[in-house]
Amino acid sequence: MVVQMVVHLCTTKTKNCTTMASLKKRGKSYSIVFKKRENGRQITKTYSLGTSYKKIANKKRVEYEKLFESGEIDPFDPHWNLKEFEKTQKLSENATLVDSYYLSDLLKEFLDSKPHVTQATLDGYESVVGLFINFVGQSMTANLVRPSDIRSFCFKKEYANATKRNYLRHLKAFFGWLKKQKIIEKNPCSEVRPPKNKDNLVNKIFDENTLEEIISAFRKYQLTHKKNGHITQPHQQQHWFKPLITTAFYSGLRRKELVQLRWEQVNLDEREIHVTDTKNGRERTVIVFDKLHQRLKAWHKLSGKPKKGLVFPSPKSTKKHEIALTGNNVSRVFRFYARKEAKLKDTIHFHGLRHSCATFMIRQGFDVTMVKEMLGHRSIQVTMRYVNLTVSDRKNRAKKLGLITEN
Repeated sequence: MVVQMVVHLCTTKTKNCTTMASLKKRGKSYSIVFKKRENGRQITKTYSLGTSYKKIANKKRVEYEKLFESGEIDPFDPHWNLKEFEKTQKLSENATLVDSYYLSDLLKEFLDSKPHVTQATLDGYESVVGLFINFVGQSMTANLVRPSDIRSFCFKKEYANATKRNYLRHLKAFFGWLKKQKIIEKNPCSEVRPPKNKDNLVNKIFDENTLEEIISAFRKYQLTHKKNGHITQPHQQQHWFKPLITTAFYSGLRRKELVQLRWEQVNLDEREIHVTDTKNGRERTVIVFDKLHQRLKAWHKLSGKPKKGLVFPSPKSTKKHEIALTGNNVSRVFRFYARKEAKLKDTIHFHGLRHSCATFMIRQGFDVTMVKEMLGHRSIQVTMRYVNLTVSDRKNRAKKLGLITEN
């Protein structure tokens, strides 16, 4: 289906010729249409603008109208090609048709300008800015981004406040670099304020009993659907689920650290997990508690007692081709069993397993610095959040010791 969109007419008249330009949208992509009526006959030339974003298409149309009016291009010339023109023609310094002004190209330059940051930080920038580029359109240029675009991307209702602040922080750094390079005059993030309300961390944390509820819901679902014939394939049985979420709860490993964890990093005899590819670039060693040790030993045996390879490979993996689980799929499966099957509150997310590990350790009497090292927090202030959540635990303990009596 073709939708004709006459956004603006550029008209040039001569004695026997009238020309004009407009935009046309086919599907999701915009094209510019040049028309001229010469000696009573209409001639049309259409060129794809390579964008699905209206602001970019309109901006390009204006630029080409100026070039056409000034006689610098002739779209009716059989030898003229818009795509080739964009590759070779160098416009003024502020022109939007220069390839280097597209966000997708600028992202590459931005990442190259940061050789001293950790790979995890680079991955964070690439992920967030990449998602933003997909949100506004692959052909979006830097000078067309507005604060409203930033708000629409960062502050979606389904995002947690921590995610909103994280997205805004990454985009602010990216556009701050563009401003420093004099590619844009103003950082569009400077007018955007992060959410003031802090996340209610206590609603994301759960204890060992809740972990067992989730595992029980998983077992029940699997058993029921095997009996009725709905689960027949190995990948549907999701054998990785119990050992993975148990590891997450008792080790505090991040989702990425879990899906990339290898048996070479796990020493079951010494009860240690050596985490190398971390978010902040600092390696750490995680101790393995009894309950995790039992489940990992069982999983190691079920996996054929491998000495190397991914601890939690995708069921699609083969002996010759190793495939990792995707983080998004892991989170999706966890939400399904935690919320739909175990009927837990909507605030329970996969990352809550990491929060729960910190609280679990503090409740067991671990010093806050030990918890900090176990989870790999860069700052002790991050770990202190969990200490504040255990006030009720301390009150209950004081009551048991007779230090607090009822009035």
